[in-house]
Amino acid sequence: MDDADLDTKWAEFLDVQGNSIQQEVYETLQDTAHVFDVVDGTHAKWANDGLLGLLLVFDEDEAETLLAAFHAGVEGVEDATYAWGVWVTSLMGMIRQCLAGSPENN
Repeated sequence: MDDADLDTKWAEFLDVQGNSIQQEVYETLQDTAHVFDVVDGTHAKWANDGLLGLLLVFDEDEAETLLAAFHAGVEGVEDATYAWGVWVTSLMGMIRQCLAGSPENN
């Protein structure tokens, strides 16, 4: 089958099935807008109610290290303050990307 035949068959398929598939995908996205899944890598999402949800995933060691860096930074340990700042900066970058893709901006 050459490209022209494939394009024709694809167009025929979309004519028959396209709207139902589009509707199914849309409904699934609406139904799961509030769901986060560690497995699929979805860590930020705008919910139907306009709220931004963020999923932060840590193993126990990562959570303890982050918390220890925070407390050490509060106590004035400069390296810990820097480490905490790097992490917070990456979180702010994630939020900035979410805001750029917010429903209001699209």
